[in-house]
Amino acid sequence: MSVLSSVIDNQRMQNIRNEFGRLGDKCYLDNAGTALYPQILLTKVNEDLSSNVYLNPHSDKYTRDCIEQIRCTVLNHFNTDQSKYSVIFTSGSTQALKLVVETFEFNSKDDENSHGSYIYLRDNHTSVIGLRELAEQKNADIIHISHDDFLNSLKTCKKGKLRCTETNMSKSNTLLAYPAQSNFNGYKYPLDCVEKIKNGCLNSYLKTQLCEVNCNWYILLDAASFVATSKLDLSSTQPDFVCLSFYKIFGFPTGLGALLVKNTSQNVLLKKYFGGGTVDIVLSSEDFHIKRQSLHERFEDGTLPFLSIITLKHCYNVLANLIPKVINNDIMDTLSHHTYNLAKDLYKQFSDLRHPNGTKAVILYMDSDFSDIKKQGGIVTFNLIREDGTYIGYAEFQHMADLFNISLRTGCFCNSGSCQRHLIVTNKEMKNMHKAGHKCGDEVDIVNGRPTGAVRVSFGYHNTFNDVDKLVAMVTKCFVRQNYQKPERYMLKYKNDVVEIPKTKEISFKEEILALLNEKKILNNTSETINTGSKATLAEIAIFPIKSCGAFKINSGWKIGSKGFEYDREWMIVKDNGVCLTQKQNTQMCMIQPVIDLNTRRLTLNFKGSTISIPLDMSPNNKYQERSTTPFCQSKVCTDIVKGYDCGDDVADWISNALGISYLRLIRQASDDSRMKKNKNSEEKNMLSLSNQAQFLLINKATVRWLKNKIRDTTFTDDLESLTDRFRGNLVVNTSYELIEREWQTVIIGKQQFKVDGPCSRCQMVCIDQSTGEKTVEPLRTISEEFAGKMRFGIYLSYLGPVNGCKDLTLYTNSDVTPYLNDDNISR
Repeated sequence: MSVLSSVIDNQRMQNIRNEFGRLGDKCYLDNAGTALYPQILLTKVNEDLSSNVYLNPHSDKYTRDCIEQIRCTVLNHFNTDQSKYSVIFTSGSTQALKLVVETFEFNSKDDENSHGSYIYLRDNHTSVIGLRELAEQKNADIIHISHDDFLNSLKTCKKGKLRCTETNMSKSNTLLAYPAQSNFNGYKYPLDCVEKIKNGCLNSYLKTQLCEVNCNWYILLDAASFVATSKLDLSSTQPDFVCLSFYKIFGFPTGLGALLVKNTSQNVLLKKYFGGGTVDIVLSSEDFHIKRQSLHERFEDGTLPFLSIITLKHCYNVLANLIPKVINNDIMDTLSHHTYNLAKDLYKQFSDLRHPNGTKAVILYMDSDFSDIKKQGGIVTFNLIREDGTYIGYAEFQHMADLFNISLRTGCFCNSGSCQRHLIVTNKEMKNMHKAGHKCGDEVDIVNGRPTGAVRVSFGYHNTFNDVDKLVAMVTKCFVRQNYQKPERYMLKYKNDVVEIPKTKEISFKEEILALLNEKKILNNTSETINTGSKATLAEIAIFPIKSCGAFKINSGWKIGSKGFEYDREWMIVKDNGVCLTQKQNTQMCMIQPVIDLNTRRLTLNFKGSTISIPLDMSPNNKYQERSTTPFCQSKVCTDIVKGYDCGDDVADWISNALGISYLRLIRQASDDSRMKKNKNSEEKNMLSLSNQAQFLLINKATVRWLKNKIRDTTFTDDLESLTDRFRGNLVVNTSYELIEREWQTVIIGKQQFKVDGPCSRCQMVCIDQSTGEKTVEPLRTISEEFAGKMRFGIYLSYLGPVNGCKDLTLYTNSDVTPYLNDDNISR
């Protein structure tokens, strides 16, 4: 079976495609115009709005709190937080861009005769070029720079530190606007040049324009096209202003965007108009008002589109559920590689496409050759030419594409600078075309034998190689008159940032596992039951009372509660800002070793010989007080609001001293907290403690042993037990064969039945030695290599209940483990 994506496996791609069933046989190739929303997103939004009452945030604290949480979610998506950036909600990228220049102070506050500059890349979107009208009204110099001059200026910058330009209010301010990615052809402009520019990298170009160079530089990044399919990491690159539209990413809601402002740069924005909700006091009979202190409160006039903003919560959640973290354990990196490889495939086919007489059939308007994903997004722009060398107009192509039910974009895509450069059209010729009747958006596609625009294909996460094939088949059938032969494609394996193409034909993971089982001769051809040759048993039970701290291992049995094992991840450590602390921020947390004594009803914590204990039972007589507000955590588990109790100053001080972080608190999840796991495509709702994804995590020791033998790093010295501990499983089972747990659907352990919720996606936490807190490269590197970038290890389980009328809810070690495949009724 041919692959649908070179990055995402066929089953996951089919799951994604199922969410866009409304497309039917339509081939949608205009993701740069707008992303498409999946069906599940509408379902989630409808459920939310049908079940909750959201009021005007000016009068309703709950709605206001929801919006503030979503600001944090937006910043977290771009790998930053409120200490670095502020989020101002706008109607879209265009309003965000306009808001910057409308309020930007080009002049020095100390020198009224000074004037700054507005410099823009010619290959910008029309919305960016239009800002020159506003800048001109402020007496700023208007400067445009070509694609080549901009890139050459960055290349010729010396590697050492350039002229220091510490902010000086006596200087004027220069605002540079450029796109993170060209909406014309997907070329990605450098994002690591912010400091170079601020240190005077473009000063020589300003001199040639006879403009002031002794200025403070500010960067306005148009990220609308880039963030649709790529990861913008604001921890590594920090432009002053970032503009984006959410429909470009999610397809819904429209009419909502954001301006991200670097907090240290907000002083250069001076907003004169004030609307409702933006002032602390205003007098109607006197020219007196005081604007709110918070940046976004000063800039968001009137009532926000709060229902649209609230839907963003579901947009992020749905995207996370649909797209696997195959590349760099990151959703957007996976999406970027997926769309990039689709576009690369189309680019290569078009590059090789020839007419019967050997002449090229496609003229490509690209600024990269798809050799580097850092320089190219999932867009291909082109025109077709006939066998005699004449151009095929984009309007003609559009009509043919419509006939084949293919949606794409034609024209100049509101990027006249790129269009002129690639079509090699002068300003005079552009004016003559306009005099001849050609206008933006019309069907006058050929003037004097030359094209006035092009065809753009842009891919989204729902696209597959089938869409590429449909387009190329249409081109070959209608314009090249040849039979189309699909190229052979493979799932790509990434190793040390180098793509390795497998030599064998790609097959599904399930087929691989079944083949493995056949090779080991454990299939019984005369029976539906697979005999493993030995019993699978539960070797170990472990709970983690405090989220991200050490394990408490149980030798006999442990009771199962409504949220999983009793006392498992019932506490968490939070910082003074309410954010949950994990081993990702402090590896020493694993050294906090818990012991639960059910006889004395106490939880004892040990850290390098120092101990403290707290009671397991909550009562009005102890010191515990319910927190008035639940601290919001931006970790995966805490996108949900968790109601909990503060465990007091004594244990807080002990933990703070142990981990060397001031003002830590220990919070216990309230017994009546109803945090739910919402299973995709299921009505089941399982109660959760403070665990990330599911009630239980199962690890197969045979798979750990297999992985250990695969690790080639001689500096990695973990024994089998230590390596197993890194995966922090609640249930460690012994089986005779590795990897077979990945095919299980349900499993009975002793007299308790569990449902498999899917594989556990791994992050850098498995690289922390749970006995020392030291970091290593392994085993994550080997997991990534062995599973082609799919960093999954272990399976999630949810509790279904006891079997055969059993009343005992205790799970015991050394119990038999009986797994099942529900879809084919095979037991393993």
